[in-house]
Amino acid sequence: MLKLLFWLVVALIVGLFFAIRNANRVRAEQQEREQTRALESVRCAQCGVFVPEEKAVRRDGQDFCSWEHADQWHREHH
Repeated sequence: MLKLLFWLVVALIVGLFFAIRNANRVRAEQQEREQTRALESVRCAQCGVFVPEEKAVRRDGQDFCSWEHADQWHREHH
């Protein structure tokens, strides 16, 4: 009985080790994807400045660095 309890404790410790290791790996992959996404940028159709994609303004199928440039481009091209 004592041997069985010993092996159950060993199995539990090994299982916890692999579960924690897997969770850390998943978390690291998510952080890496977020950092990569933050590096993606688009070019303003009006002035040519590159801005992060998540901060860009999108209008008329174009990307802009600000609403002012989006409005200016829209007035000039429509």
